[in-house]
Amino acid sequence: MEGEDGSVGNPEKEDYESSSHSTPQEHRSFAEFAKDKLDSAGRELRRRLPMAGQLGAHLMHPRRLLLHSTPTQHTDVVLIFPKGLPDSMLLWLLQKLRGSRPRLRVCVRQHASSQCSAFYITADDDVLLQTAEEMHLPKQLKPEFGGGYKEFTVRDMHCFQKGSSAAELLNSQERGALVKHALESARAEPGDEHALEPALTLRPGQSIVPACVSRGVVASMFPLHERTALENLRRKWVKTLFSPQPIDEISEYFGVKIAMYFAWLGHYTQSLTVPAAVGFIFWIWLGTANDNWKDIAYVLFSLFNVLWACVYLETWKRYSNVLAYKWGTLDQRDELLVEPRPLFQGEMSTSSVTGRPEPVYAAWRRRVWRHCVSFPLMCVCLSVAAVATFALLRAQDWWETNIVYFTWIPRALLAIIIAVEEEVYARIARWLNDKVSISQLVHEFVLYCVLLARYG
Repeated sequence: MEGEDGSVGNPEKEDYESSSHSTPQEHRSFAEFAKDKLDSAGRELRRRLPMAGQLGAHLMHPRRLLLHSTPTQHTDVVLIFPKGLPDSMLLWLLQKLRGSRPRLRVCVRQHASSQCSAFYITADDDVLLQTAEEMHLPKQLKPEFGGGYKEFTVRDMHCFQKGSSAAELLNSQERGALVKHALESARAEPGDEHALEPALTLRPGQSIVPACVSRGVVASMFPLHERTALENLRRKWVKTLFSPQPIDEISEYFGVKIAMYFAWLGHYTQSLTVPAAVGFIFWIWLGTANDNWKDIAYVLFSLFNVLWACVYLETWKRYSNVLAYKWGTLDQRDELLVEPRPLFQGEMSTSSVTGRPEPVYAAWRRRVWRHCVSFPLMCVCLSVAAVATFALLRAQDWWETNIVYFTWIPRALLAIIIAVEEEVYARIARWLNDKVSISQLVHEFVLYCVLLARYG
């Protein structure tokens, strides 16, 4: 449009100016009036700022996804999605997580700094209590009901200590574990096979979230810390040198596995003071002894180390059993009664033990994979490590004989090869273990054994 001065006016600016003089009465509703205001402001922002398009993509969340966002009240687990994930995938996952199963409370957030979307997830008290019963969470009974630990049930909630509400009954670590279990219980239904393509093709009955994590649809999944509990642990644990470790509080916040590790670390450190003191005495004595007494001292100290190792193992066995009973993990459920791990692959069938549908993997397929893939690949890896080490040792001898300078080069190459082998072999071990459809307990045990055999 040409103005009175002959210049060409800006249609977007005119729209903005005309809209700025509008009143709510000129619109059918206040919502339409607000929408027009926002649209005109957006057009004016894009006109005045050259980078407004990128700024909007960086700061503004997609409108369809923002309709599902709500203020964050409490969060237990966070799902971070990679940059550029289609909105259709996010909306489908949001619908699944908010569905009748697992019925989680999901808040959608956009991280402006990384341009990534995130789900802030928690659950209502009834969902947490029902999940605790499904997981057979051990909780302590009241003294009048016998004390000790018993698997939690909603029906007998009044029999447990702090059983008046879920907020008092469950700590932050348990809430995170329960929400994670509820996330893993969201499974694909018939018709969902192509919902996440091309990134992932789902199978009916497959756990959605673990599959998304393994294929990169979900960049990371982690629980959130509780600042008050962390400050308490920092004051009682990190900032003290000679006080005993708050093992019970570590178990309550980080879980039994982490607490058991630090309990073993403290017990082992204290036990080492005995051989250290005896070894110091032997060291002083051998400084003035003759060769005959030195030979006798070496034999005696070796026998002492064997005796000390036996005593240490027995004391740790008793101490670990005390902690396991104290934390309610002494009696683990039989493997046949444990739920299959989320990435377990197999055809759905009814379990002969529990009577519930669960994936079943044929034993002959597992044996074929073990003998035709796992065992040959492990032999190849061990052969490569042995040949590389032997070749570099021979190269070291040749280098020291023929080349006087830079004799450290073969040793440096050996260190580099060992570091590369450790990284590659660790990934191969995890890949082989993930490819075998086994239960969660056996999965962790086999992975520990493979990595222990590799690293010693």
